[in-house]
Amino acid sequence: MLFSRNRNFIRKKEYKEIDFKQLETSNNYYKNTDLEIDEVTWHDLDMNNIFANMNHTVTTPGEEKLYCWLRNPVDNKKDLDIRKKRINVFSKDKTLFNNLRLNLSKIKYCNFDFKETINEGFLINNLLLFSIILLVVINVSVIIYSIINRNFVLFPLFLLSMIICSVIHFKFTFRYNSQLNVISYILKIIGFSRKNIKIIESASPELANELKVLNRKLSTIFRKGAAIFKVEGLDVIGDYINILFLIKEINLLRVSRLINKHGKEIVELYDIIGDIDATLSISRYRDDLEYYSEPNIDESCEDIIINDMYHPLIEKPISNCISISSSVAITGSNMSGKSTFLRTVGINTLLAQSICTSLSREHNTKLYKLVTSISLNDDILQGKSYFLMEAEAIKRMVDLCNDEYPLLILIDEIFKGTNPIERLAASMEILNLLGGSNTKTLVATHDLQILPELVNYEYYYFTENVTKDSLEFDYKIHKGITSIRNAIKILEFIKYPRYLVDDINHRIELMEVK
Repeated sequence: MLFSRNRNFIRKKEYKEIDFKQLETSNNYYKNTDLEIDEVTWHDLDMNNIFANMNHTVTTPGEEKLYCWLRNPVDNKKDLDIRKKRINVFSKDKTLFNNLRLNLSKIKYCNFDFKETINEGFLINNLLLFSIILLVVINVSVIIYSIINRNFVLFPLFLLSMIICSVIHFKFTFRYNSQLNVISYILKIIGFSRKNIKIIESASPELANELKVLNRKLSTIFRKGAAIFKVEGLDVIGDYINILFLIKEINLLRVSRLINKHGKEIVELYDIIGDIDATLSISRYRDDLEYYSEPNIDESCEDIIINDMYHPLIEKPISNCISISSSVAITGSNMSGKSTFLRTVGINTLLAQSICTSLSREHNTKLYKLVTSISLNDDILQGKSYFLMEAEAIKRMVDLCNDEYPLLILIDEIFKGTNPIERLAASMEILNLLGGSNTKTLVATHDLQILPELVNYEYYYFTENVTKDSLEFDYKIHKGITSIRNAIKILEFIKYPRYLVDDINHRIELMEVK
């Protein structure tokens, strides 16, 4: 189904600084699917920038969940349909959408690793709790005595008590700051769940039922810890009240046992909040697109058909269509659009299988495990050459080619890091292996010599028009094999010395004669 947007203005997006290392860590807490995107593929497709561009989440669990969805595309149609339905339900009612986003934005972000802090366990120390309460009782008694009797003879005791409270407060904050912050965040997500249950129920009764069960189990934590909220909004006054009565410290010690007991339920609630926020973020991202489609994913679909697909990071993208029934070899000169095309196919495949959104007018496919080798570099720190990096990237494709799930493999210039004879021989054998397995392989290459040796491959090409005065690319993919060699014309266009261009052309003539 195609969805179009009439955009008469450009929305200006304000980006929050994204901690991708923390997102990678948080991804380990989620169940990885069989279609998990590996590091090479993620960076080949420039997914950090794409994530930043599409990230409209307003909470930590939402940001983590959206990242997790992209790193772990859905591996079964049932779960994908559930996600698609929920995205559409939450985005259909704009009033509901806006209310939920506004209320979610009040939760904001957690400054610490929420799940790690929960998993490590919270402080339980009854002796410390008793000592702190006794100290607070002394403070309160001194204040009441001084006010009633208008006698400040006990002021030195009060001052000493305040000093002790300050030391406890700052040492406690330094040592248990993560737990204090996470408790505050727990109370916020419980508060959101309790206050918005009716709004959520109107969109998704089954989700609301899950929240009701969790709300009942976590009600005691919310009740005992609610005092934290009552002073946080008072700024400086709130800080003094916290120090004088050690409110945060007492609340931590009072609810820590409950948090340890209900850690599983707290994480479940955290994940549901993340689901809601990520879902709303996808709907918001769709509003920024000129057009998109919801992919038709059917396991009986043998061909990949994508019409008018485009790249999300290009300001004025050129759309392309492709129908892939077997593997594909793509030829064309540098800058003609081969690499961008491969990335566009990969990105739209990933988005289709993760957020049920394809930047195209039509997208028909089945579920694929996506593996790429496009933007490799030498790894100086690990002492790996370009060819070794490339060989390792290709090997993971060979290892997966008989996997349970069909592969969609994208390769840009296979084995360009080695000599021509070995490159051609290795390319032919490996591409035929990949093309004959449970895969669809798209390879971009300058090596026209390998094309006649490929089995079960279709041929496409990109081209350009180069003259002495102009260099024009249409960035459109064409069926067939390019018959144009424009590399030397490009050198001529960018004003290489005339004698050097003539010498190069002469050498080409001699090589062709041989």
